[in-house]
Amino acid sequence: MTVVALHGICDDGAKVDVLETRGSVVLSATVEGHGEGSSCTKQAKMQQVTVKLAHPVNDRPVLDAHTGRPVSYKGLQGISS
Repeated sequence: MTVVALHGICDDGAKVDVLETRGSVVLSATVEGHGEGSSCTKQAKMQQVTVKLAHPVNDRPVLDAHTGRPVSYKGLQGISS
């Protein structure tokens, strides 16, 4: 599964962890490394992150770990499997 995650322009990129159950797929995005310095701004970058699943998504909802809500499918700008 490929997801799009946001991260800052001065950090080392996005990381997405996955927790699979029989009833759902839960995604948790974090940022690796925290950039510092005077050239860092609050700009965000979109990054495609591939998450390996043990089983196909099928009819399981894909949930955001931080909100508990379903992750919306947005074609090339969202998730795909």
